[in-house]
Amino acid sequence: MCMSKCRSRAVAILLLAAGLASAGDAVAQYPNEDFPIPATPKQDLTAIQRSFAPPSPPPLTVFPQLREQWKDTPAFLRDSKFDINFRSYYRDEITNAPNSVGIKEAWAGGGSVAAETGRLFDVVSLGAVLYTSFPIYAPPDRGDTGLLLPNQQGYAVFGQLYGRARLFETHYATVGRYLYDTPFLGPHDNRMTPNTFFGYTLTGTFGSGENGGPTFRYGGGWLGAIKPRDAIDFQSMASKAGAPNSNAGVGLVGGLLTWGPASIGAIEYYSQDVLNIFYAEGKYGVSFGDGFNAIGAAQFVTQNSTGQNLLNGGNYFATNQFGTKIDFGYQTGILTVGYSTVNPSFAIQTPWSANPFYTDAQIQAFNRAGEQALMVGLSYVFTPIGLPGVAASVFYYNGWTGAPAAGPPLVETEWDFNLEWRPGWKPLQGLWLRARYGTSSVYQGGGRTNIDEVRLILNYNIKLY
Repeated sequence: MCMSKCRSRAVAILLLAAGLASAGDAVAQYPNEDFPIPATPKQDLTAIQRSFAPPSPPPLTVFPQLREQWKDTPAFLRDSKFDINFRSYYRDEITNAPNSVGIKEAWAGGGSVAAETGRLFDVVSLGAVLYTSFPIYAPPDRGDTGLLLPNQQGYAVFGQLYGRARLFETHYATVGRYLYDTPFLGPHDNRMTPNTFFGYTLTGTFGSGENGGPTFRYGGGWLGAIKPRDAIDFQSMASKAGAPNSNAGVGLVGGLLTWGPASIGAIEYYSQDVLNIFYAEGKYGVSFGDGFNAIGAAQFVTQNSTGQNLLNGGNYFATNQFGTKIDFGYQTGILTVGYSTVNPSFAIQTPWSANPFYTDAQIQAFNRAGEQALMVGLSYVFTPIGLPGVAASVFYYNGWTGAPAAGPPLVETEWDFNLEWRPGWKPLQGLWLRARYGTSSVYQGGGRTNIDEVRLILNYNIKLY
């Protein structure tokens, strides 16, 4: 066992070195999602803030002169966008259970190619994103890593094929295959490719937020199918949730009100005969001057089965979860403290996204029935001390539950470590290297299960024009 584990770690180190040789702003302090380490609490966007984030400023491009050359052409061509994202990902997970040992391991390469037109008649734009993942090192007996198909084979798929119409000002309708980022329906982009969805939505904004004034962003629609992150086919939302004989989709509607340093928002999801989810979140920030600042946030979710209760063998269930956290920031360092608790009657369900709760970790979700969890984390961006683009974080989690619905009483712990580099030099802008390590232990029924996981990730996004 030690020989296999040590060999895997050695391979991981070599792959990271190879990635270094070949080779914006942060948005979330969650170690399990594909987001950079934030430099300040203000950059630490919560799940609902990401759902209604304002458009980013136009990115730097490799061929900016094309904009000037095309300035007199129709907007359909002049305002088009094209970019390539290269991704290399190595994942090694070893599970030592009381009576078994399991290994998942693969190194995949690929990424995405994205194109979007400008608006035709100043109304309609079209877009497409091709996602790929192919094996570089993929032992056939160590599959199910999520980087490739379950049998370690590669794939290519048009995860996004969409049309967008600007109805007026800042209000848009989107139809087709698209990527959405909401608390319980989102990309879960911590493998090679994200979840994407098929359906139609309406989004928009009221208010500019200038001078600390209010801004209200809203969204709603219907999504009928999902392409999971390690698949090439779309399937019904109900099927992905665990109801294979249903073609039910998900209707959703929500909004976020931001006023100065405060924000509050909510989203409702409904799938007939499957699942109803209501999620709410609030956040408030304070600046103390001299580089000191803090942000407090709280979140609450209720879930229940609907109609024929297809997720629980025809039996109705209902549950809820509450979480809170505080980010204490000084210059580019952040101390994060979080807590969550789940209703003892049933575990929280997350069939269409990652768990959006503050205590979600790299390996464990800490969302079992009746589970309480504590989280403490430290992160630091090293730019002020002469290491621009370098950041690191460490998080510790402790969860416990004695609820009968979770099985025998259990205690689980986890440590997560993250080191990343995002250089600001022009030739390397868009490059992002990450080394991640997580280790968890679950004590239940007199036995102990240990999981150790290494992730080495290279992203290189090139905006051509």
